Amino acid sequence: MVHLCIIIGVTQTVPGIADAILEEIAPIVARAKHAWAARCQERGLSLTHFQVLSILDRSGPMPMSHLAEHLGVSLPNATGIISRMEERGVVERLHDATDRRVVVVQPTQVGLEFSRELGDVRRTQLTALIGALTLEQQENLLRAVRDLRAVIDQPTSHPVSKEPLPA
Repeated sequence: MVHLCIIIGVTQTVPGIADAILEEIAPIVARAKHAWAARCQERGLSLTHFQVLSILDRSGPMPMSHLAEHLGVSLPNATGIISRMEERGVVERLHDATDRRVVVVQPTQVGLEFSRELGDVRRTQLTALIGALTLEQQENLLRAVRDLRAVIDQPTSHPVSKEPLPA
């Protein structure tokens, strides 16, 4: 019953507050995305390529079909993305040892290094932004992010999709 009350309370206040939060966050995300895109472009990669590297770095090698699901694209689209990435030397395709019909994608050492480098850049930028806040603001932000994470981590009791966010 308490759980239901929490959901009802959130449902009643979300529209205006959620819009205001999203309006405040949008320029931050846009600025960061622009910086990451420029970094990727320097290496001949797209943000989608960075997303693939991030997924593989986090989850390890995976079948092409699973990667397509993570990206929210069709298998032929994923195949094209991976082909371009393979040409740039950041991923490689292998056939599964037990079922040769299954193609597994894994990052190369160059791909892992780039993913981690860009992740470090992102972390440094966000750390600098957070560091510009007062201690009280940082503590408030931490509480809010933890609360949001707790909602996301709850099993299907809320309408939040656990699908990856678009790049």
